Amino acid sequence: MSSYVQRLSILMLAAWLVACNSSMPPRQTPPSVPPATKPMPSERPATPGTTMTTPPNSYPAGGGPKVINIDPKPETTGNPTDGIDPNTPLETTVTPKLEPIVKGTTKPYIVNGETVTPMSEINTPFTQTGHASWYGKKFHGRKTASGEPYDMFKLTAAHRTLPIPCYVRITNLSNGKTIMARVNDRGPFGRDRIIDLSYAAAKQLDIIRHGSAQVQVTLIDPSQPLDTPVTTAQPSAETQTSSKEVVQVTRTVTSAKPASALETNGIYVQVGAFGQEENADRLQQRIFSVLPETQSLLNKVYNGKVFQIVLGPYPDHALAAQAASQMRDQLQLPALIFSR
Repeated sequence: MSSYVQRLSILMLAAWLVACNSSMPPRQTPPSVPPATKPMPSERPATPGTTMTTPPNSYPAGGGPKVINIDPKPETTGNPTDGIDPNTPLETTVTPKLEPIVKGTTKPYIVNGETVTPMSEINTPFTQTGHASWYGKKFHGRKTASGEPYDMFKLTAAHRTLPIPCYVRITNLSNGKTIMARVNDRGPFGRDRIIDLSYAAAKQLDIIRHGSAQVQVTLIDPSQPLDTPVTTAQPSAETQTSSKEVVQVTRTVTSAKPASALETNGIYVQVGAFGQEENADRLQQRIFSVLPETQSLLNKVYNGKVFQIVLGPYPDHALAAQAASQMRDQLQLPALIFSR
């Protein structure tokens, strides 16, 4: 009986296994060729004509010179003076003084692949001739390379290599007008220019209407205010007085004083500097003939290099600025204020 039961159990188990095997789905065979995969972004070929650049005014990872990439674009259309209040008072004079160079502004940087190395100290003589442009309301209030906000109504400028800050004398070579300005920003970068002027500086040089002009830029050493001659060494047409005018002058031409004879802590106005003493005498006589009240303030100074005509000393900057304006307005002379 027991053997019969065993055989019956084995037959039932075999039947059950056959039934289960017939109900299972067939095995899925994996594909012999893997599906195509999309290339990673880094594997994509570069689009012709595009360039990978470091973002403007940034330092690459790991340090290195700042990179500035400029995409030259057409000049802005419209009148650049639109929106500027003509009644806003403009700074008319600056007094050169020694200031510490702003940390970080002496580091080399790269503009469109060209490495530019700024000066790390006031190193004269430095004179540069080229085109000047100006920048106005679009940048007004923005931070300059010095960290100061740009004020278009002050006598400031941007230069690619000069120390920040420093003072320069700028002469418009088309009309002879001369000013001093404080360099507190970097530029210009996008065009063939040597200096960018503030609105106030460009207006005094009569550059606003044309947008640019050929200028001469001279670096000033504030520690030796009398050692840098005026850029227009030869007298202009206005300074070349006629023989009749000279004959009418009764003031005797004085001998030149040494620069050390000027009063310490005084404020002065320089109106001319010449390699030949007779040119300085001519200017001195012209000033006296037009403004005889300046006789007690007129000085002819020789600093070992040039003969200079200097007015002063004045007790404060306001009086010196008034005298400088008088020289510019009545005699069309480049008037530069300095202190001893």
